[in-house]
Amino acid sequence: MAAADRKRLRRARMAALGLAPALGSAAASVPALEVTRSLGALQAQDYGSGVWSLGVRSGLTLAEVEQAVERREIVRTWPMRGTIHWVPAEDARWMCELLAAPRGKQLATRYAQLGIGAAHIDLAGRLFEEHLREPVSRPDVIALLVDAGIDPTGQRAYHLVGHHCMTGLLCQGPIIGRQPSFVLIDSWVPHSRKPSREEGLATMAERYLRGHGPVTEKDLAGWLLKPLGLTREALALVEHQLVREEVDGQVWLSHVDRAGGPRAGALDTSEPLGHSGVHLLPQWDEFLLGYKSRDVTLPPEHFHRVVPGRNMVFKPTLVIDGEVAGTWRRQQGTRRTVVEVSPFVPLGASRRRDVERAAAAYGRFLGADVEVALAEPAKVR
Repeated sequence: MAAADRKRLRRARMAALGLAPALGSAAASVPALEVTRSLGALQAQDYGSGVWSLGVRSGLTLAEVEQAVERREIVRTWPMRGTIHWVPAEDARWMCELLAAPRGKQLATRYAQLGIGAAHIDLAGRLFEEHLREPVSRPDVIALLVDAGIDPTGQRAYHLVGHHCMTGLLCQGPIIGRQPSFVLIDSWVPHSRKPSREEGLATMAERYLRGHGPVTEKDLAGWLLKPLGLTREALALVEHQLVREEVDGQVWLSHVDRAGGPRAGALDTSEPLGHSGVHLLPQWDEFLLGYKSRDVTLPPEHFHRVVPGRNMVFKPTLVIDGEVAGTWRRQQGTRRTVVEVSPFVPLGASRRRDVERAAAAYGRFLGADVEVALAEPAKVR
């Protein structure tokens, strides 16, 4: 792919992902519910990473994000891929029922290894229905299982709770102390939407295109963890909202609104390249995990720096104009938070100031003073 096309593709994605322009340039914050609805779902398997995924797109503080949870606008649950995401509260149940429930069959082998049978699943479900009408902290949920004679060790508790989240019975509530809580969706969520199967598929396809495009059909299939046949069915339901562009032999799909109209396309060459800004993105974020292929935004030669074990455990990333340009980590000091940034190549004075502004935005989110420690680039192995 030509460098200019790659840059335009990255710029379009940054805008779709809610990351362009850079945080700090917007005049007002964006509600967490709006961010979550526009992307369809946001990675949230790690709590600190998940709340910053919302914060970096919205301009909200950590406290404000957590208030959106308390107001029952957004929830964390397992809607797809067996992974925790932020989703609009009103969509949590149907998304799990449509996308996650069949995954239980794929977990049968793991359940057998752990000695989890149908009786354990049914008993846990009855316990949850009886005791989780209000949010209950994870340790207290585990205690419920123990009192009922269920051994919670060896990830048994995790899988039993996760199973009933994936079927749409439970979701996570607000943090209690420092622990996640779990609660019945029907008790916690003021109103749950009930779209038909076709309406649900169309909604997921439309939101993914709008919040991630340009993408390939394999990107959507990977995001949903569904076969290409079902993915193409979903795309056919929103055909009138699609813009297709062929670049270097690959067909890219964008939402017509994001693409600028049916003739402009995602990679409109009439516009200047411009800049997407500098961001410090969390460890697990839609920027990388929302796509089957990451080659557009993560240069292959730097993959091992971002995923050292090549095991899907990512480092937080420094992103410059839509491309991963380094990693970072948070170090908590006694008086202030230190953000250690490790760029892949030396940064000029202007980019250093951009990094400091991005770190300051992270500090505002945390409600803490932040100091930047910029490391010298390491040599590529």
